[in-house]
Amino acid sequence: MNTVRNQTKGNDLVHSVSSPVRILEYRVQYPNEHEGTQIQLTGIVHFTKFAESHKGFCHGGSMCGIMDDAIGWIGFCVTGECKPWSGFTVQVNTSLVKPVVVGQVLKLRCRIVRVERRKVSSLVELVDPGGGDDDGDECVHARAEGLFIANRGVIEGH
Repeated sequence: MNTVRNQTKGNDLVHSVSSPVRILEYRVQYPNEHEGTQIQLTGIVHFTKFAESHKGFCHGGSMCGIMDDAIGWIGFCVTGECKPWSGFTVQVNTSLVKPVVVGQVLKLRCRIVRVERRKVSSLVELVDPGGGDDDGDECVHARAEGLFIANRGVIEGH
């Protein structure tokens, strides 16, 4: 598994030290033989007090922003190596399942599910691995489906 370093220009919405919700780190896991599908991205996300919306809970938009970022970053990895700014997120469909408490640190999981020419489709979950029920299941705070478009020439043949 490789660490994806913060390779932004200027103050980034969710990677800056002053961001209300901050992705502390991404790790990407590339499968041995395939490009595209089966690539997985995992992140650690901190929701600070500045993301608060209502009485100790974070604004839903902070969760949506995290989903957007993960969809973009996994798209950067579609070729089997991380190529920042090699495309852009064009669609994010987020379901907010459970509120996030101010100060929580959660896990973000993203995987590519389909690659069609330059279109990269992915699924994302924002989870609390230790916050599940008595059965030990993790607690899901949000889920998203996303679409990333790779720039021309990034994916071989497209």
